[in-house]
Amino acid sequence: MKLDDVRVHVLAIPLREPVQFSWEPFPRPVYVFSIVEVESGGHMGYSAIEFGAAYKQFLETTVKMVVQGLNMEIEEIDPRLLEIGSWAIQRLGALEVAIRDLVAKREGLPLYKLLGGSRRRVKVYASTGRLLSAEETLELVEKYAEMGINVVKLRFRREKIEDDLEVLKAVVRDFPDLRLAVDANQAWSYTPPYWSRKQALKVARELEKYDVLWLEEPLWKDDIEGYRWLRENTGIEIAGGELEHGLQRFRMLIENGAFDIVQADSVYSNGIAECRKIAALAEVFELKFMPHAWDPGLGWLANLHLAASLPEKLCPYIETPLDPLWWSDVMFGVLNGNVEIEKGYAKLPEEAGLGLEPDEEKLKKFRIA
Repeated sequence: MKLDDVRVHVLAIPLREPVQFSWEPFPRPVYVFSIVEVESGGHMGYSAIEFGAAYKQFLETTVKMVVQGLNMEIEEIDPRLLEIGSWAIQRLGALEVAIRDLVAKREGLPLYKLLGGSRRRVKVYASTGRLLSAEETLELVEKYAEMGINVVKLRFRREKIEDDLEVLKAVVRDFPDLRLAVDANQAWSYTPPYWSRKQALKVARELEKYDVLWLEEPLWKDDIEGYRWLRENTGIEIAGGELEHGLQRFRMLIENGAFDIVQADSVYSNGIAECRKIAALAEVFELKFMPHAWDPGLGWLANLHLAASLPEKLCPYIETPLDPLWWSDVMFGVLNGNVEIEKGYAKLPEEAGLGLEPDEEKLKKFRIA
């Protein structure tokens, strides 16, 4: 089966109010992202990634010319093609996911079943995104609890670490049965504060007192020795790798002892095939694999199917952006449905492929390129 076409729809969804996430320097009034569409033999496949017009230009020109006419069996697409595109210009994981969506539809199977998975639901952890006050955080967490979610990830990037810890302590005080994780967003952020190794260790040792599940990205992405040193000097699990790509890069990170939890994302790496190999490597080293999934709806769905294709012991949770609470309306705002969260679990769609598709009228409404 040959690839007939590659198209990219750049969309802009106005937000109810400007939102500034902990890793961003300014508030954003609009959410801009791209939906990738591939066509072959009358079948369509889709994915999404948080890139804009430059991504459309890259995929519809250079990438399209390279991949058109290649054999459509996904295993026969050379992973080096994906990696060189991700390394040189923009991430090609979203293209690989769209092709997998198409193949699963051709086979009439939900993607997770095509991958050999049998989990029909995956436990959610609610991922906060903003640096809120303690009172605002408690209001959010109460809503999560009403949804049956009992694992929440807080953001630590305030000017003073003591202020971060005060928010954590408030949540522990009011929700003693809740399990918490912390994301420091130190690996990729544009703006300070930037932690030293000693600051990261100070935080990790404080988090140990509250039985926090993991500390995510506490150091700059290339401080591999620092990550290993931190793991050796604290009992809390260290997580990272969310925006990394390339099997050899992950092999280096894992073999050098950087992480307890590996967080490759199927659209920001080189796709689902690469992520499953990374997950297998993590399993060999007795680590966990839990994909980063702060993505537009189809990107999040890809990581949900990826998680459901892996053993629960290896991949116990799927990250789910729920801050602000209406963020799911943005994630799924141009699709023909949503994903149900029931008693703290995300239910896998049973339709073929990813299970959801873009709604053409909504695409027309929000398309900017």
